[in-house]
Amino acid sequence: MSMREQQKSLLDTLNDQVDIIKSCDESLLPFDELVIEQCDAKRLSPSATGDAAPSAEALNEGYRAVVAEIAPMRAQLEDSIASMETLQSSLSDNDDKEEAASQVVTAARSRLNMLDAGVNIIEESLMATEAFLKARSGWNAVINADAAIREATALAEEMSKENILASQAKGNEALAFLEEAQQDFSQAEAAYPGLDLAAFEAYVVKRMESQQAALAADDAYLSRNKEELEAQNSRYNALEEEAAALAQELGEDDPEQI
Repeated sequence: MSMREQQKSLLDTLNDQVDIIKSCDESLLPFDELVIEQCDAKRLSPSATGDAAPSAEALNEGYRAVVAEIAPMRAQLEDSIASMETLQSSLSDNDDKEEAASQVVTAARSRLNMLDAGVNIIEESLMATEAFLKARSGWNAVINADAAIREATALAEEMSKENILASQAKGNEALAFLEEAQQDFSQAEAAYPGLDLAAFEAYVVKRMESQQAALAADDAYLSRNKEELEAQNSRYNALEEEAAALAQELGEDDPEQI
């Protein structure tokens, strides 16, 4: 191969690697958009998601699909770096082309670094998203429990066997919602190490205790045990006061704020 042919071959190789990087840049646009999206604090707000928030599973599947799509690009960039580093030794007598090859290596490395940083952001966002959705689900369960408790209380205002039985049913419904909330908050903390929902969990536990007292009072009424009824009603009122104090401590730190 003549010197001219050799130089042309080297130049063609250099141009090919530049084209590969340009092609990767175009293919990486959806990945860049996904990374930028993670910085939007309102992306999972009710106004952004409508009535139904995406499930953690659906988001996880979408994230994994995008990350999988960039795997071939990573391989191409790594191949470009290897090719350019080999080519550089053949360009030692041509400063301009050697500098161009060095710039291609730098460009490829910077894109690899961006990919690594982007993947880390997405992985962190995956954990935070799952935790947020679980926390929001737990908070919704607390709201549903509170509504059921209000109905149970209203039914018990006019005491009769029929009303107390209906109140018990609502009380058990509230207790189920509170157990659901407790589980959701626990799973949220497990999904994102460092997330502290202890205040929410303490509130839920206290409401569970008060509902257990209310149900015990209902049982006492149905069995006509006046002393037990008074004791459980007093216990219920005291626990509800403690729950109200815990609710005040929550302030605006509901899961939407988290």
